[in-house]
Amino acid sequence: MKEQTEKGKIGEKFANEIAYKSFLKYWCYPNPKDENGDKKEICDLLIIFKDTIIIFCVKNCDFKDDYKRYFRKTIEKDINQINGAERKLTNKTEIYIKHPDRPTEKINKSKIKRVFRVVVHLAEAVQFYPFSGISKEGKFIHVFDKETFSTIVSELDTIPDFIEYLEKKSLVFNNSDVLILPKDEYDFDEATAKQFFDYTSNRNNEKKQILISGSECDLLATYLRNEHQFPDLLSSDEYDALSLQLDGAWNEFTTHKQVLLKKNENKVSYFIDELVAREVLTNIDNKMGDKIAQELLSFNRLARRSLAKSFFDFFDKYQNCYGNMVARRFSGDVDGVGVTFFFYPSEMDEENVNTLIELAMDSFYVYNGYKIEKMIVIATTNKMKQFKFALDENLTPFDTQTEEAIMEDAKKLGWFSNLQSISFHESEFPEVD
Repeated sequence: MKEQTEKGKIGEKFANEIAYKSFLKYWCYPNPKDENGDKKEICDLLIIFKDTIIIFCVKNCDFKDDYKRYFRKTIEKDINQINGAERKLTNKTEIYIKHPDRPTEKINKSKIKRVFRVVVHLAEAVQFYPFSGISKEGKFIHVFDKETFSTIVSELDTIPDFIEYLEKKSLVFNNSDVLILPKDEYDFDEATAKQFFDYTSNRNNEKKQILISGSECDLLATYLRNEHQFPDLLSSDEYDALSLQLDGAWNEFTTHKQVLLKKNENKVSYFIDELVAREVLTNIDNKMGDKIAQELLSFNRLARRSLAKSFFDFFDKYQNCYGNMVARRFSGDVDGVGVTFFFYPSEMDEENVNTLIELAMDSFYVYNGYKIEKMIVIATTNKMKQFKFALDENLTPFDTQTEEAIMEDAKKLGWFSNLQSISFHESEFPEVD
């Protein structure tokens, strides 16, 4: 029992470290307990981000070449645990949980609109396993092995990109019974072959039967190559059974020149992640910092790349300016969230800086005809220090008199007199020269 407990802790530590690295520890709750209730552990890892929760159950059991036993102790057991966790997290009873770095907090259940469920099993010698499970309420549960979980969370290393994959995967495979063979099936020994035959003979014949030869990493390569979509045939009603041969697709994908160029282009995007971790979540009032962080981290990796490139282009243009020089740039909007960059001299007093930041937000809002729902400002000085942030999340049109006053003040500063449109349109996979 002690050995199993230690193995369990190792497995949970593995999952937590990968999630922390990709999604920032701030949104991850390891082994959350019902603090004001029965004190019992709800699940192995919980991610709460805006209106979405992701429930993880992780099993690090010995395989012992017994598939029926292994599936029962890992996947089936974890599906039951996820069922219980979801009921607790979404029913009417108040639940308080504890983040390692914050006081006990109440889950705002009224905000929860999406729930995703993930089982991670960590034994490495498993040569076939069910691709998904179904809760008692008929809801889709993702099943990842160790390699898949590590690779997918590292590749789709923003919460929006990860959620997009989970959502599309559940929609495509919800009515299918999928079996995945991550290893080479030709390596099946006699005992494995017999267990494979026994398992497939008892599959759910009411659903489309899909057999995937290859790991889910290979399927991920297909998804990414296909503009973040799964092949149409997987959801087609034309077929009752399908077999996909994907072995080696991930290795081939990762060595492609366009993919290597993408990795290089993405490096700049991590400026946004670092900005959130080092500035937003540490130097701003907790409630406002939390809101600004969530808005910035609602951008996927491609949007962060574009945003970071625009910021550095803006900073390079003004970093050598001193005196009373101020500048701003509206960097466009993503899903209704506008982002404005603001440059100010380090010696300017804080009251003036705050007034000018507010004017920059309001004037862009008026100039763009109230087409955005929220506005974020990222402000800095010529040494890229003294970062300041602002967020207006309840933008409503001004009356005509106020509009005129705002634009008159902007005109006095020379704003909008020679406005140039600067845009950064990014392709996920850059063209090869």
